[in-house]
Amino acid sequence: MKPRLGSIVWTDWPALVCLMCLPVIWLISAQLVLFRHDGSFTAREALMIALPLSLVAGGLLAWRIVRIHRLFSRGQVVRAQITRVEVAMDRGRVEFAYDFAGHRVSSWTRVHKNKQVEALAVNQEVEVLVDTANPLNAIVRDLYV
Repeated sequence: MKPRLGSIVWTDWPALVCLMCLPVIWLISAQLVLFRHDGSFTAREALMIALPLSLVAGGLLAWRIVRIHRLFSRGQVVRAQITRVEVAMDRGRVEFAYDFAGHRVSSWTRVHKNKQVEALAVNQEVEVLVDTANPLNAIVRDLYV
């Protein structure tokens, strides 16, 4: 099973913020050029601001997507129990605990509020994908398919 790009962006809150930043950066830069009538802000200066900011936002977005794809391809599936679901406005945090390599591990992930996240409940058993090299790095598998 592979993660869907739409599910990644719609569930992973940091990825969604990075995606939303891209058009906002360019719109603000364009407005600085178009609506500054004194001519103090040129298109070149706008480009010099928008391009690096876009590269940073795009790079963070790519990192979040690659991170989740890597967990799907290399991560170990482990049964976990939801210990806390905290949602405030449009974002939240899902905490879960699982046994890995003989130890009880508690981990969490940032999420965007959607139907799958709202369906999670404390003490619910779920499958998580755990990075074997770093057992604290884990995600709830069903949120991304």
